[in-house]
Amino acid sequence: MRVVSWNVHGCVGADGRFDPGRIARVLTGLSPDLVLLQEVGEQCGRQSQIDQAQVLAGALDMICAVGVTVEAGPFGYGLATLCRGPLYDQETHDLSIRGREPRACLRIATAFGRARLTVFNVHLGLAWGERRRQLERLLGPEGPLGRPAAPFLLAGDFNDWPPGRVTRLLGRRLIDCGVGRGRTFPSLLAATRLDRIYAGRGLALADFRVERSPSVRLASDHLPIVADFALIDSEIESFAAA
Repeated sequence: MRVVSWNVHGCVGADGRFDPGRIARVLTGLSPDLVLLQEVGEQCGRQSQIDQAQVLAGALDMICAVGVTVEAGPFGYGLATLCRGPLYDQETHDLSIRGREPRACLRIATAFGRARLTVFNVHLGLAWGERRRQLERLLGPEGPLGRPAAPFLLAGDFNDWPPGRVTRLLGRRLIDCGVGRGRTFPSLLAATRLDRIYAGRGLALADFRVERSPSVRLASDHLPIVADFALIDSEIESFAAA
């Protein structure tokens, strides 16, 4: 299974050009089975007539789930997760902190081989204290990542730079797929590692890369990250038997 996570910046590239088709072409070239996107849509109303999530899903012939964080225009702004398999269910968990930009976690359940895969798509805040509180909500007993079923994965734009509490805590609990090789922002001269993919129980990482081709660097202000996974049968079976 190939997973892509990408902050698409409202389909506005590093060259300032609004071009959903360019984003779709990059994604198509990556041949993903699962796509987690952040900053989908447009907050200011300039391109509100285009349903970016559905345009991208249609171009890739994938199913789309949307987690709206800002009710802007007819389609909203926020997160989108695209999958090739069935979409069993979806839920948006509010991570907003008063006085800060609204944030969320979009959870979906889909299929990976013979397993039910739970996928968490997040875009955390810019301030370290904001991210700390959002992490507490995610990992708390009642949070979406409190007791997730295996297999599961977490990906998105964590805004955790320099690496802080979010990176340290998640790195102790999950497999951080891009350690030492994941700088993604800004796209033209990537210096920081804001975008990450974490694998939970039931998934084995086979490969990871940051896509850095010249055309990709212009498509957004972030670079997409790509990870390939295989199922760990013993962990799936032990979970099913529990």
